[in-house]
Amino acid sequence: MTKTFSKKRLLLLSQCALSFVLMVGIVAPVLPGLGYLEPAIAQPTKKKKVVVVDFDFANTGDSSYWYSYRGSGAARGISELLINKLVNDGTYSVISRGAVENYLKEKGISGAMDEATAVKIGKALGVDAVIVGTVTRFNVETKRASGGLFGIGGNSETQKATVQLTARAVDTTTQSIIAAWNSVGESSTSSGGGSVFGIGGSSGSSGTDEILSKAADDATSKIVKEMKNKL
Repeated sequence: MTKTFSKKRLLLLSQCALSFVLMVGIVAPVLPGLGYLEPAIAQPTKKKKVVVVDFDFANTGDSSYWYSYRGSGAARGISELLINKLVNDGTYSVISRGAVENYLKEKGISGAMDEATAVKIGKALGVDAVIVGTVTRFNVETKRASGGLFGIGGNSETQKATVQLTARAVDTTTQSIIAAWNSVGESSTSSGGGSVFGIGGSSGSSGTDEILSKAADDATSKIVKEMKNKL
């Protein structure tokens, strides 16, 4: 009888132990005293704050188109393109242009901005990095061809826009360059026509504004893509 009682007692103890384990498994995650059993909660990654200032200009080729677009206006447009693309990408927290302009107005700063001033602005606005850049090419090349035989002629015209940019990210705390990029955007259009004994017509597409805009869009898109890999 003693053996039978011991077996029953052992079975009862085993059932109690199992019940306790199951209970701990259910209740423990909500008990603050059992920290090692609390489920880990992933914390969202904090986005880096950046600010983009107007690009500078240091053309290495024909500068006629740059100056015909009033230079600073083209730089502002390229900077706006970069800001919009960075915002839409969502990788970084981008400070608005208005915040930069308010700071410049408050401090009485005008004219061309050097890198040291850009970093000072970025630090005042509380960003991690300031994006500065240079337009090294902003031009359209035009190629024309014509020919004819027995009074029948033809001609064609091809325009190719090239926008080349260099950009750098400068740490506002250490004032060191933490990343640098170089990109080239291109776009082209063509038109042609023909004539018979001097009478003819031609067909064409949009002018230089459109292909320069497309080339600038291409160049800034490449900058944003490279930024995600380096900054």
